[in-house]
Amino acid sequence: MSRLSRLARNLFGGWGLVGKFPRDAFARIDTAIAASERRHGGEIVFAVETRLWPGAVLAGIDAHKRARSLFSRYRIWDTEQNVGVLIYALLAEHRVEIVADRGVMKRVTQAELDAICATVVDGFRRGEPEHGVVTAIEALTALLAPHFPDQPGAPTELCDAPIVV
Repeated sequence: MSRLSRLARNLFGGWGLVGKFPRDAFARIDTAIAASERRHGGEIVFAVETRLWPGAVLAGIDAHKRARSLFSRYRIWDTEQNVGVLIYALLAEHRVEIVADRGVMKRVTQAELDAICATVVDGFRRGEPEHGVVTAIEALTALLAPHFPDQPGAPTELCDAPIVV
């Protein structure tokens, strides 16, 4: 996508797109993350942003760079076992990125994470954003559980509630 096209999408698109989520969808996503984390030792965070500011687009910030920035800002990298995972959705550009900490990336491939991103995008295309996100969380659960077994009694290090940026 060209910079001009991205600028137009972020200027004129994205307004109100968070409203595509049903009123209680974020609570159900929170519940899905908590249920997922009871099955493995990873920490999942979901963040959604309607659009980027024009200056960010002109500066070359894209969904990937923004996701990495949020991964750092919310300290998702700062878990004891290096098992933080961010699912980031940029609604105006219809882009989804997953950024995983180094402990996760030693065990899973970027191709596996990209396939999970596609499930979120597909959910948005079908007008079922919540279903896409919950399906992605379930897919991450299946991917993380064999490598990072649940440790009963281990504290939750990151908040399960979705972040609206």
